[in-house]
Amino acid sequence: MQLCFVSLIFILFLSLDQPAFAQEPFYKGKTVRFLVNYPAGGPTDVFARLIARYFPKHVPGSPTVMVQNMPGAGGVIGTNYVYEVAKPDGLTVGVFSGTYLPQILGGSGVRYDLNNMPIIAGAAETTVVYVRADAGVKAPQDLLKPAKPIVVGGFGRENTKDLGLRLALELLGVPYRYVTGYAGIPELRVAIQRGEINYTSESLTGYNTGGVLMVREGVVVPLYQEGLLGAEGEIVRDPRSDLPSFKEFFRKVKGNDPSGPLSEAFKISGGSLTMLRSIAVPPKTPPELVEILRKVFRATFEDPEFKAESDRVMRFQLMTFVGEEAEKINAAVFRAATVSARDVMKKLTRQ
Repeated sequence: MQLCFVSLIFILFLSLDQPAFAQEPFYKGKTVRFLVNYPAGGPTDVFARLIARYFPKHVPGSPTVMVQNMPGAGGVIGTNYVYEVAKPDGLTVGVFSGTYLPQILGGSGVRYDLNNMPIIAGAAETTVVYVRADAGVKAPQDLLKPAKPIVVGGFGRENTKDLGLRLALELLGVPYRYVTGYAGIPELRVAIQRGEINYTSESLTGYNTGGVLMVREGVVVPLYQEGLLGAEGEIVRDPRSDLPSFKEFFRKVKGNDPSGPLSEAFKISGGSLTMLRSIAVPPKTPPELVEILRKVFRATFEDPEFKAESDRVMRFQLMTFVGEEAEKINAAVFRAATVSARDVMKKLTRQ
């Protein structure tokens, strides 16, 4: 009798020590929500929906996956929601873009902290800068004396995209007018076609799935790619694009490499592009669920069918990071944000 009692206590202890989903797949019969912080039809949305098609295949329990778009304030509204409102139950996964600089610069309305959100995965992706063809920029040097004044279009003053565009023009010494507040890439494309703006950028996903059509139609001319942050802390060319990096473009225009505080600030933009797409969950999400999600995203990214579809849809192979590797990239982005570089950027956001 005593032995049976001890055995019962031991069994109960083991059952308490194990999470409920160890007995049956946690995700069985559940719905996972991918919350995208930009509008439907944009590159972040394309990225999320591509993953969503293959994600259930690798999750024990094969849950349903839905994609919800929550745009606004240059991606801040959706990111705030995942950070503050979404339950830490492993059922809401944030799929974000453009989140780093708003936090680094203390942007208005930012209440999230990327260092306090478990990072599941991320993807590096440069951006392509283009100008309307009627601006007369046929060679790099033409940008110094365009046929029409440069009008930059963007999302928000602290947004990664906007600051990357403006820092480059400041370094080149090109006068421009800045128009902000567009909700997403689809809206910017319409603005370009209408002639409301004539200068903007798209991520490689956006450019390859939509922007390149405007190139073929003769509406815009691609100028350069912003590049990525290399291992040595310098901006290097993203090998998935044949366009020159900004550094190479600058050299053709000015005859030397960019330098000084503005150049150092530009590295923050490149650093954030190294984690342009970040996938995170709400604070306090249980570690065991974080680990499950990391394994699922790793398996999804390695899935041959997913890779083939990625090549077909985005016309390039994803450069992804999962788990601890993604955490290291996340930390590197914040390390690149030196005090002097942040000061330069903050000053620019007030202009």
